[in-house]
This record gives sequence, structure tokens and C-alpha cells, in this order.
Amino acid sequence: MGVLLAGCFGGDEGGGDAAPQSKKPAATSLPMADVHPAEPSDVRDGGTLRIGIGSFPATFNPVHTAGVASTAPQILAPTLGRAVRVEEDGSWAVDPDYATDVEITSRDPLTVRVDLNRKAVWQGGTSITSADMVSFVAAMQDDDYAAATPPVIDLVDEVRPDGRFAYEVVFEEPTADWPAAIYPALPKAYTKSVTSFNRGLTAKAPSSNGPYLVSAIERRTGTITLERNPRWWGSAPKLDSIVWRIGDEDVLAAAHVAGELESAPIGPANRATLADSDLRASRGSEWSHLTINAGTGPLADADVRRAVLLAVDTGRIVSDTSKRYGVPADAMDSVVLLPGQQGHRRSAAVARDVDRAQRLLARAGWKRKGGKGPVLRKGRPLALTLPVPDTRSGAVDRAESIAEDLAEVGIRVKVTKVPGASFFDRFVIPLKFDLTTFAWSVEPFDLGDVKRLFTPIDSPLNFTGKSSKAIGRSFDRAIAQLADDKRAAAIREIDKVARAQATIMPLAVVPEVLAVDPDVRNYGPTALQDIDWTVAGFAAGKDD
Repeated sequence: MGVLLAGCFGGDEGGGDAAPQSKKPAATSLPMADVHPAEPSDVRDGGTLRIGIGSFPATFNPVHTAGVASTAPQILAPTLGRAVRVEEDGSWAVDPDYATDVEITSRDPLTVRVDLNRKAVWQGGTSITSADMVSFVAAMQDDDYAAATPPVIDLVDEVRPDGRFAYEVVFEEPTADWPAAIYPALPKAYTKSVTSFNRGLTAKAPSSNGPYLVSAIERRTGTITLERNPRWWGSAPKLDSIVWRIGDEDVLAAAHVAGELESAPIGPANRATLADSDLRASRGSEWSHLTINAGTGPLADADVRRAVLLAVDTGRIVSDTSKRYGVPADAMDSVVLLPGQQGHRRSAAVARDVDRAQRLLARAGWKRKGGKGPVLRKGRPLALTLPVPDTRSGAVDRAESIAEDLAEVGIRVKVTKVPGASFFDRFVIPLKFDLTTFAWSVEPFDLGDVKRLFTPIDSPLNFTGKSSKAIGRSFDRAIAQLADDKRAAAIREIDKVARAQATIMPLAVVPEVLAVDPDVRNYGPTALQDIDWTVAGFAAGKDD
């Protein structure tokens, strides 16, 4: 799935005062990936890479609704592959380990032919075939399956097998997201029945088609062990094994400092402990935002919404994000593309303009007496609610900063801290707020998912209380563009329309920061790039 709630409020974690100092030189922004790249010849054979992670997956099915939003995709990444490999900037290339060719053979209807690598097998030795793809798409389109279905899968009209090792994927309409719907994530054994899909992977991992396989799942010790896949047909992986250790942030930090983990996540509970560690930092795939409920009340007026956006000091929020993580953060200047992503063209974030904000409020009938105090209309002040999860995330600080900014233009904002577990169910989903802020997480091939943030009005991801034909048309034009340059131009038009609609204000890209042993190569935080797990490992010594 492309667009996800970032751990519900994630992406903003890190509310502690003490921030680790990066050992990188000062920079204006972070790279899209920080993996300490090395040639395979410079990575030694053998060794175990031990990585800390926050929680056990709810299910090991990576495309289940509960699995996709958990740690399952991250833990299983070394065991699963697909026909395309995502590069640092979000572009892609055919992965020859899985497909010998991926080609658009027709544009009307959009038809993509995939020729499979005939050496590719599932963990048990069964070939990966067109039958797996037929069964996978059928399952993902069946409402009885608890599948986290991206919109692009729903656009698949037919999978036409051409023998065992080739097939054509035919789409109902052109879609730029097509690379996300051309390869089976699971073998037929797990998609042929609802029971197998929904419940078959709660305690065991799916069949591997990658360089590693899951050899042990130990809930008692909080570890998941991956070992080399003996049936792997590609380049031999460098590591003997990968061990994921599940624990709280402070426990993982202590383990890293003690030399028991090569990598640990940086978070609010462990910053001080990891302050002297070697850090790797990249732009993250998560971005914070201010979302406005334009469905009812004073915010139904576009002038009031635009005044709110003009009153918010985005620069301060970006600066606060940088301080929270101890590394440079970027402003998020698009509702679609991360800075540095293919097709992105840097533009100025909404500049704070208090005077203009007050003029817009006055035009909407909200005026200050004597230029001070709250703005009033018919004797009543403009008062807004801003619920925020009471967690260790930076959302609370961000909400309070937004409230201070709006107070300067005479808008009263009541920030209410609510239990994190009920934040979405009680406030966001039923639209019981005027303003709110959390984070989104994005991936490549997700234009259709991003569209659901804005339209239709009943989209499960549209929390703006508004939809418009203009925003729908702008997304449809971009989604239908198969050429990169034309799609990039269409996305710029989306951003113009979204800014005029003034319902979602992008704020800051949330950095991804890990403590990583200095000898580890080809592994680290990335915004979009797929890690090549065959070359991840430890630096070769002089005698290696």
C-alpha cells in the first residue's frame, strides 16, 4: 500500500530535549539514502547483522491489512523480491533476479508483459509462475480477503498467462502506478483461499523468494532469525544471517551500546544513550502536515482556510523537526513527492504572511477590534479545536506551535491531548476536529493512494471534509501519464490545486535516523530505495 498513517502518529517521534549530534558535516538537507555503499568485493563473506526493531508484526502476511501497517514488510524485506527494484530517487529498474523483461506492449488498454526469470523459485522449490500472479490479483480484488489493496490493483482487468513463465497484466485504464501491480507478493498456496490468506501467516513467515528466509520466530526472546536461502538463484548474499531483535527503544539502545546490536532506531527514549553512536540519517518517507476539516463551520470558507495556512510558520516547524532529530530536515513542499524524488521540483513552501492572513479573515467577516485580541464575527470569536495524540511524538509540540501562530492573527485554538489508541477512531475518522496534525508515510507508485487523501468525499483516507472536481481531475491527469516528464508536470498542477483548496498543508519531511555500527556496509536508512540484501554486510578487512 502506498500511503499509510505513519505509525498512526509516527514520523514525529522524538519529543525528548536531548538530541544526538550527527557526526556528519553540516548540510542543508539529508540524502535520500545513507547506506555507506561499498562494492561487493569490499564486503566480507559471513557474519550476522543484528538489527533492533520496535514490535512483532501483527501478522507475517506483508499485504494483509494488519501486516502492511506493522513491521512485517521491514522484517521480511530480505526474504521477498519483485520484478522491479526501486532506486534512491524513487525511480525503478527491472530486477533480473525476478524478471528477464518488463515491457508495456499496449497503451490502449494499458498492457504490461512480464517475462519471469525461470530460475526463480519459492522457498520450497516451486517455480514462481503466472499461476501465482493470477491467484494473487484475484485475492487482492476479493472483498473477503483482508488485503491492503492499493487502488492500482483494483484497476487490473485481467492477467493473461502466456505459458508458465510469462503473463500480461491488462489495466482498465492507464495508470502510472502500474509497476506496483505486476508481480505476486505471495505464492498461490497463500492466496487460493480466504483462510490461508487471512489467518495462515499469523505465526509463520510466508514462503521466501529472496536471498534469505525466516528460520526462527521466537516470541519469548523477542527475536526473528533469517538465514541464507539455500535455493536462492542470484548472487550469493554476504551475510550468514540477519537477526531482528524486538524491544523498547531504551532496551535496543542499551543493546547497541553494549555491542549486542549492529543497528538500533533513534527515538525519544534512547537519544541520550545513543548520542555518541555512529549515526546514519536520510530523508524519511514520512511527512508531517496540518489537515483542516473544511466540511462545516468557519473553515468551510476558503478564505479562512487560506488565512490559517498563511499564519502557520512552516519554517519554525521544520527547524523544530531538525532539532528534535539532531539532523537537518526539509520542508515538505508537495502533497505528492518528497524532495529528491524523481519528478520533484523544489518550490517555496507556503510563506508566512500575517498581514495577508488578517486581510483574508476580514474579507470573510472576521475582524479584530482595535487590531488586538480575537477576531470576531457577529460578536463571536473564531475558536478552533485541535486534538492531538498524547504520545511521545512531536505532534504535541507541533500542535502547540500552530496554536501560537494562529493566536497572532486572532484565531483561538484549543489543543486537546487525547489517548493515542483512540485518536483516529474517536476524532480523525469521524471528523471531530477543526484542525489536526500527524504524519503520512509514502512509497513509490502511490499516486492513486495520495488521491484518496483528497477525493472522493467518502474516501477512508480523506479527513478534509471536502472533495472537489478540480482536485479529482488533476490527480486523474497525473495518474494517466505514463511518461515521467509529463507526469511530473501534472503533479505540479496537483500541488497548485491542493494549495488553492487549502485543506492539507505539508509541513516537514521527517528524517530517518539509525545508530549503525561503522563497519556495516550497504545498509542504513532510506526514504524510498530498496536495500540490496545480497551486498549488505561488514567491511572487508585487510586479510579478507
